Amino acid sequence: MAKKRVKKKAVKKKIVRNSRKKIISMSRVPVSSTRFVRSSARKIKQVSANLLIFIVLLVISYVLYIASSSIIYQNLFFLLTFLLGAVSFALFIALLVLLVLKGMKK
Repeated sequence: MAKKRVKKKAVKKKIVRNSRKKIISMSRVPVSSTRFVRSSARKIKQVSANLLIFIVLLVISYVLYIASSSIIYQNLFFLLTFLLGAVSFALFIALLVLLVLKGMKK
């Protein structure tokens, strides 16, 4: 009778440094360990800056959509306004998620 082959999980070696600058190698740390998403001030600042940039571009695109007289430019600026609005909305949701994570941390 043939033996079944069992797949082994990939293992990544983790290096731990102690206070005396010795390197201790720990093997058998699974690669697929659970990592939590942490909200930091740097991430919130970066998402806020990107959101502000995309909102400014959205307003400029909308003003050009209203001001343009050619149908080609109107279609182009409408499409650009729609895309920038979707990206701005996604960034707003990401900012809310980061703020909720920051609130739950405290």
